[in-house]
Amino acid sequence: MLLASGCGGEERGLSSDLAERLAVRSESVASEVEAGDACGARAAAEALQAAVIAAVNDGAVPQELQEELLGSVTALLASIECDPPAASESAVADARRLADLLRES
Repeated sequence: MLLASGCGGEERGLSSDLAERLAVRSESVASEVEAGDACGARAAAEALQAAVIAAVNDGAVPQELQEELLGSVTALLASIECDPPAASESAVADARRLADLLRES
């Protein structure tokens, strides 16, 4: 878990439970892309984005991680096109990179 010392020596970061839940969702996106289901991947990425936004809004994501996490999930979503059903070759790598980021935080 990535930890940062805040005022008063308090440690902050994503909880391991939240990080793993989001990483599993990101891996699901990668699996859908690999299976050739761009529309399924897009739906999974939209659900991941909604979960990330909810976590940010609930205060579960420290401010210092918010921009990177939101930017990564937005880039992942942008790399997947459902109509026509195709995803960029980078979508799998983007999803896996996001899963790694989440697991490291």
